[in-house]
Amino acid sequence: MPVLSLVSLLGLVAAALGVSTGLPQVVRLVRTPDASGLSYSSAVLGVLSSATWLTYGVMLLDPAQLLANVPGVTCAVTTAVLSARRLGLRLALTWRACAAWAVVVASAALLGGPAVVGMAATVVSLVKMLPQVRTVLRREPLTGLAPATFFLTQVSATTWTVYGLATGQPSVVVCSFVSVVLAGVVLSRRCPPRAVVRALHHGRWGVPGQLLVRPIVVLAA
Repeated sequence: MPVLSLVSLLGLVAAALGVSTGLPQVVRLVRTPDASGLSYSSAVLGVLSSATWLTYGVMLLDPAQLLANVPGVTCAVTTAVLSARRLGLRLALTWRACAAWAVVVASAALLGGPAVVGMAATVVSLVKMLPQVRTVLRREPLTGLAPATFFLTQVSATTWTVYGLATGQPSVVVCSFVSVVLAGVVLSRRCPPRAVVRALHHGRWGVPGQLLVRPIVVLAA
């Protein structure tokens, strides 16, 4: 198979994974009013990030970026709106911030083209998870966070990192790698490794989980 086809396939896989990233959090917010541990600031920055990467993808006509960020924007907006409602916050200032950022991105597109838009997308992507990380490091209750979202974020961001390296897009590489690290911090606080191994060992997540960790537990003992 030609190299170009392999790279394109990798991009589509990364995009498909990216589409599913935010769904567990949306489902949790729909099913329960509990938003404990969820950072509204990160939710809003997620909207700005997805919208900026979508603009970048449109300018480059990159199918992977388009596939990932068209539904990504929808999911991010849904998360932000539901988060505001669950946390009792008003949306007026948020929409103003989004409008102001849209002006910034439009100016970047006119003055510098895709490269500058990519830089803007990288900046907002680098900072979008910092409020969430700060929240989890405070050791507040985190029951409102969907662990699957951060696991999928790690898998998706790892794939995007490889895709960025293969296509020579440093903006994609940098922000994706940072996302892997920050999602790992959140996930380790929401689901501490020892607690996860203990739950698997006791069969709380089924027999396959027991078979996976039991040799590790035996060797550790």
